[in-house]
Amino acid sequence: MPHPRDDTRLPVPVDGRSSALATVLDARPLVALGLQTALAGVPEAAGVLVVGAVPQALELVEAAVQRGRAVVVVVDDADHPARAAAALAAGARGVALSTGTVAELVEVVRRATAGQRTVASSLAVRLEELERLRALFTPRELEVLRLYATGMAAKSVARRMDVGVETVKTYLKRLREKARPAGVPTGTRLELAALARRLDLL
Repeated sequence: MPHPRDDTRLPVPVDGRSSALATVLDARPLVALGLQTALAGVPEAAGVLVVGAVPQALELVEAAVQRGRAVVVVVDDADHPARAAAALAAGARGVALSTGTVAELVEVVRRATAGQRTVASSLAVRLEELERLRALFTPRELEVLRLYATGMAAKSVARRMDVGVETVKTYLKRLREKARPAGVPTGTRLELAALARRLDLL
């Protein structure tokens, strides 16, 4: 008989392993075991939730933080700054890479438990660059960029956003003006699409 839904429970991935130190959640049992083993001798890992490749990982991070989990560290398979930014925005204290070394994972965990938001060293510079680039644009400019970069005509974008066509053109003009000093090409639709992908809008 199915149990009634309990929204206070964390989502349960395929495999979860815990010890007196870290709790590791990953859909791949061998990876979960490897992560747990890597952190077994690290006292700072006590109480840390390590989230690997699991369904709805960001939702899991948010739920863990809401339930009072002090430190959540995400171990991502992709060296992708936008994904790291999303994990931090969801409440993760640190982001490590599954392709990194054990020493790098331990360093991320130690910094996270010390109260620092931290990411793998290979991601750090690119994440800062991404955050600086995003900060150049307003939410409305980013929304116009996202829609226009999918191939929609300016008229269709205007209809979707419930604004005039000239307003859409103004947003695009402002976006190009802001991107130019940063050395980001935006002269063509293809270049705008590349910017949208870079900002993880597509």
